Amino acid sequence: MKLKKIALGAAALALIACGEAQKPVKKVAAITPNSTDDQKFAYMLGAQFGLQNFMNLPLRTGLGIDEDLVVQAFRDAMASFNDSTATLQIHSDSLAVINSRIQKAMQDRYLATRPDTSVIKGMDDAQIRAYTDSLEKAQPIVAAPEVKNVEVKLPSDPSELQKFSYLIGVQFGNQFYSIGRQFQTEFESDYFVLGLRDAGKKSRDTSFTMVLPDDTLRAVGSRYTEKMKTIRDEMIKKQRDEEQKLKAEVASLRGDTLANGMPAKMNFKVKASGITVKAEDLSDFAGKPLLMFYFSATCGHCAHAAPQILEIAKEFAQKGLTTVSIASGGNNKSGIRRFIDDAKFDETINVVWDEARQFGELYSDGYVPKVYLVNPDGTYKQYAAFEKEKEDLKKEIEELLNGKNVEWKIEVKKPAADSVKAPEVKQQAKKEIKPPKVKK
Repeated sequence: MKLKKIALGAAALALIACGEAQKPVKKVAAITPNSTDDQKFAYMLGAQFGLQNFMNLPLRTGLGIDEDLVVQAFRDAMASFNDSTATLQIHSDSLAVINSRIQKAMQDRYLATRPDTSVIKGMDDAQIRAYTDSLEKAQPIVAAPEVKNVEVKLPSDPSELQKFSYLIGVQFGNQFYSIGRQFQTEFESDYFVLGLRDAGKKSRDTSFTMVLPDDTLRAVGSRYTEKMKTIRDEMIKKQRDEEQKLKAEVASLRGDTLANGMPAKMNFKVKASGITVKAEDLSDFAGKPLLMFYFSATCGHCAHAAPQILEIAKEFAQKGLTTVSIASGGNNKSGIRRFIDDAKFDETINVVWDEARQFGELYSDGYVPKVYLVNPDGTYKQYAAFEKEKEDLKKEIEELLNGKNVEWKIEVKKPAADSVKAPEVKQQAKKEIKPPKVKK
C-alpha cells in the first residue's frame, strides 16, 4: 500500500528503497554560462525542494534538518535505481513508521499553536496571524548539526532528527527520479545537490545569493513546462498506437471466448520474459495442473497476497501443482526482483514478466492481484478476490490434483474491492513542474 506522505511544501514526495554510499563527496557540478538547460533544471529542482523544506519543516516538526544526511539519503536513493542490490541505511518499513510518527508530531504541534478564542477576542486578522506566528516560533526546535559537506554513515541507533532527515532525502531522491522519467531524461543528480546545498545556505543566511537568479529559474521552469506538454501529447499518441498494435497482436491468440469476453483457454504461446527461469513464452507450463499469480511489483495487495501464494504453492507442489507468477507489463526487472525478495519466493514459484503485455490484455481487466487455476487442457478459473476465495482455491486445487477439472461459472461484475489497478493500464501525465519562488 502507498505510504502516507509528509506535506513537504509543493512537492509531492514518495518513499523508495535506497542504497548506501561510502566514498567522500566530491563537488563535480557548477553552474556556468555553458551549463545546459537540463543542468539548470536539476539545479532549480534542488533549490526548490530545499527552499520549500529547510525553512518550513523545522517550524512544523520541531526538528532541525541535517543537510548532510539529506544529501546522503538522496544519493542513496539515486544509487538504488542503478543497482537492484542496494539497500537502505534505514529500511523502508522503518521509514514508514517514522513518517507516521512525524505526521502525528506535526499535527500535535499545529494544534498547540491554535490560540484560545478568549485570547484573540477583539483582535483583527493581522493581529491573530501575528499572535499565532509568535506561538509557532516559541515552540522548541531541536537544532540541526553543523553542515560539513561530507557523506554520512548512520549510527546503529540514530536520533529522531537523523531519521527524519534521512526520510526527507529519500523522498527527494524518489521525486527527482520520477521527474526525470516524466521528462524522459536522466538529470544529473550532482546539479540537484548543488541547488539543494545553495538552498541550505539561503535558509541559514537570507543574504546569500543563489547562483541562478529568480528570473532565470522562472524562465527555465517555463521552458520545461512547455516541454512537458509536448511530451504528454506525444505519450498519449504513442499509447493509443501501442494499444491498437497490442490488440492486433493478441487477436490471433484469443480463440473462443467466455461470456465476459475473456479467452476460454490459456494460450501458452503468450509472450513472457523470464525472470527466475528462461522463457520467451508460457509453453513450459502447458499441459499440467497450474496455479498462476498475476501481480504488480508496486501493488500493496499483491505484496500481501504473495507470501500466501508461496504457502499454497509449497503445500501442493509435491502433489503435482506447478506455480508461475507473472509480473504485469508496467513493472521493471529491478522492481520485480525486489518484490520476489520481499515475498521470499523460492524455486517453488517460477517468475516471468508480461513485458509484451499480452497476458494482461487477454486475461486481466487491469486490476491486480489476480489468481488463476488452470486445468491441463487449458481451461481455467479466475479468482479476482483472492483474499476472500483462498479457501475455495485450496479446495479446488486439491480436487484438480485428484483429477477433477476446475469450472468457472462466469458472473460479469465490477472489479473486486481488494484489487487495485495495475500501473500500465492508464498512464496519466503528472502535474507540471513549476519554477520555485526564491526569496531574496
